Amino acid sequence: MAPPALPGGPGRAWRPRPLAGLAALAVGLAVYYYFTGPAATLPLVLVPHLLAQPLTLQTLAVGPLALPVQASGFVVSLTHDLAGPFVQPAAATWLVALLAGALAGWVAVATTLRRTAFVAALVPVIFLLMSLNLDLVGVFSMEKQYFLALSLALVGGLAFGLHAYGERVPLAGRVALCAALVAGLGALLFFRGQLPPAELALHLAAYATPSGAVLVAALVLWVGIENVRGLLWLAGRGGSTGTGLGPFVGASLVYIGLLAAWFWTDGQLTLYRSVGLDPLVLLLPAVLVGGLGLRLRAPSYAAWVPHAPGVAQFYPLLLMAGGGTLAYALATDNTPLLAAARGFSGLALLGLGFAFFGYVLINFGPLVRQRLPVYRVAFAPRRLPFYTVYVLGLGALLAVQLRLDWPLLAQVRAGMFNYLGDLGRRQSETHPDDLGLALLAERYYAESGDVLARNNLHAQLGRAALYRFREQRQNELNALRRALLPAPNEKVSLRVAALGTAPQDLFDNLDALRQGLRRQPGSAALAGDLAQLFTQTALTDSVAIYLDRAERLAPGSYPSRTNRLAFLLQQNLLPDAQKLAAGFQPTAAEPALASNLLLLRLLQHRPAAGAPSVADGDLDAAQFAAVYHAALAAAGQARPALLPLLTRLAARPANAPYYEQLLFLQALTRHALGQEQVARQLLAPLAAGTSATAGYYQQLLGLWQLQQSQFATAADQLALAAEHGATTAPLARAGALLLAGQVDAARAVLARIAAAPDTALRRAAGPLAGALPGADINQWRTAFAAHYPRAGTAWLAQARAAGTGPQAAALYQRIVREAPFNEPAVLAAAAFYTQRRDYSAAYTSLQMGLAENPGSLALLQAYVLAAADAGLFDYATDALARVRQQLPAPAFAALQAQFAARRAAHATF
Repeated sequence: MAPPALPGGPGRAWRPRPLAGLAALAVGLAVYYYFTGPAATLPLVLVPHLLAQPLTLQTLAVGPLALPVQASGFVVSLTHDLAGPFVQPAAATWLVALLAGALAGWVAVATTLRRTAFVAALVPVIFLLMSLNLDLVGVFSMEKQYFLALSLALVGGLAFGLHAYGERVPLAGRVALCAALVAGLGALLFFRGQLPPAELALHLAAYATPSGAVLVAALVLWVGIENVRGLLWLAGRGGSTGTGLGPFVGASLVYIGLLAAWFWTDGQLTLYRSVGLDPLVLLLPAVLVGGLGLRLRAPSYAAWVPHAPGVAQFYPLLLMAGGGTLAYALATDNTPLLAAARGFSGLALLGLGFAFFGYVLINFGPLVRQRLPVYRVAFAPRRLPFYTVYVLGLGALLAVQLRLDWPLLAQVRAGMFNYLGDLGRRQSETHPDDLGLALLAERYYAESGDVLARNNLHAQLGRAALYRFREQRQNELNALRRALLPAPNEKVSLRVAALGTAPQDLFDNLDALRQGLRRQPGSAALAGDLAQLFTQTALTDSVAIYLDRAERLAPGSYPSRTNRLAFLLQQNLLPDAQKLAAGFQPTAAEPALASNLLLLRLLQHRPAAGAPSVADGDLDAAQFAAVYHAALAAAGQARPALLPLLTRLAARPANAPYYEQLLFLQALTRHALGQEQVARQLLAPLAAGTSATAGYYQQLLGLWQLQQSQFATAADQLALAAEHGATTAPLARAGALLLAGQVDAARAVLARIAAAPDTALRRAAGPLAGALPGADINQWRTAFAAHYPRAGTAWLAQARAAGTGPQAAALYQRIVREAPFNEPAVLAAAAFYTQRRDYSAAYTSLQMGLAENPGSLALLQAYVLAAADAGLFDYATDALARVRQQLPAPAFAALQAQFAARRAAHATF
């Protein structure tokens, strides 16, 4: 069955043409920016917040004492903040391109018309060129209007020449000539102007606002009747498919009634829940019907302008320019311009649609009842002329505007000043030292928001962004509060609350979010941020209430899932958290949720389920937390998979705020893999200093030394950590002193712990203090060494089994290089080198061993003899003096005799 005939020509196949394609592009841009413009210009961004959570990675057992190896996990919660408003140079470029194409096509078509129509068609061209302020681009001079004169002369001269002398030039040739001229003028602006391309596009788009508004108004006035005409087409398609008079009248009255109700409620008519009537949406079918029914409307305009060439080209050209202008307003969310567009469109559709509805009933009522194709002859009336009712509709529209004191003019000017303010703000941010640009942008916004369209959202948010860049917090806050005066706005309320970061701002932030939620009770973002604000208080019931409300408003959303899990983790309600997280499957775009799930597993000491997907690049706080917890889980399972990633992340300048933690994660992973020396080298820069953070890393290093049976060295390191604020370091030091055999010193440390005000520390030290009187320290030491084998011990066994060959030499080299803290292994390596008469290697081995265990008497005695063998008598003498203080006299005399003998042997050699 053949498709039904369209109003543009029954039985005639429709083919897309270049002008129709460009017009469709403009309409498509408008539709695209209708849905994406507010989010692109004023994006609501998620802001992750990290709250430290104590996390036990491992526990070292020293007799009855349990020494925790702790780290800080990070609970991630999400709040919202407003970014922007961002300028849209891409949308401005589209508008300029569409205006340029429409200008060239309009002039070309105008040259084919009769003289009166030709002169009338050039009036908007001249108006457009004069409004663009082209000389401000600086091609010739900013003070003289040379470029404007050149443009008018070239465009007017070409148009006059084609009209007067180019009768034989086809339309395609005219379009080519006009397009070449417009392209040449554009190239002159681009290459000779003083503005960068993006700023040039913004400049032209801003100054084209008045002309663009006129073009949009002309388009709206043209299609104001088309929706009713579309209903007429449905009514008269034929006896079998037409709807007839009753449905036509009913549908038309519903359409007109909705527009009347919209006007009566001052544009606040709600159709369903939060969805309201938008006249801009009604323009889309009107434009479509107008284009398809253009030929049938020819009787209404053919006396002035022919259908082709003429209106058939002017209509898509008008649609290109008007659609591009509207698309740019939508892309930038320019509130006064959009208010003007909506207000004018609603009134035009109401007034002209009602007039055309009466016109149809008066002229064709009986024919519509018979379901005849009245739409074919709708502009050939028998009783009431079309232009009579059209003028009546225009009169009603003008009367309403007069009664409202012409608000459209002020709104259009306010929109233009918003564009100019955006341009000035962009230039001031590019040149932050030029205060004049910032003051100029502020003046534009003030003219728009304080004079022409008071407190309009775009102007106030533009000023707020200007103040934010200049770090003028109070001025930004004042601008945001003015933006809330005309109407509630979710994004602005969230930004007001996000501005207060100090503790004294808590109540102001609570008030801002409560007021916002009271005026917009359907906002999940406001409810969620209010819950996060209550986490700073002791009112956990309020946190739960608002978290549940946010979940009801946005079930299963990323912020809701993340914040609910974060709250349970903060309260240490791990079973409830596990129950809540049972069905959570975070995506790659949900790092905060993934981080909290990893933290939950770490707190429950459960292995991670596979290798989690983490970010590789510049990190934000949530991505960092996900990487951090994934690396902790990998280190707990001794998996090296994330080491290359951690190295890359630490090397990126943008990750400088997380460099310390990324270095710590590398050290922790190396330690878990048994690469102890590399781990300590990575940790050493972090442990240098006197801050509390350095104290934590000093304590961790002391625990690693304890794990490698460096008991005396670990005790000294833990004493340093305790001095710098590591709260559990004294308890670990007591355990290290006990294993080192310094029982009296351990008792003294335990006595100081018992007198300390830290009840948790006293409680943890209780089992050790109670077991100490009858304790077998050697048994504790043996059990500890069995549970925590030293790095290098296995290599020593392999070296001894290999004898004295190259394999043994390689193993001893590895011991000295990777396990210099293993005292027995280093002594064996030094003995091996001494036996091979490689005295320099023996001396180096012992020197590295002493660097790790400076208090080891065995290493010090061996060092004295190795230094003598190597001929380093001054170093040997200094070390001998240190040994004298620790050895009994007979033992020291024996050592001194060996030293003298080796010194004599070296002299003889």
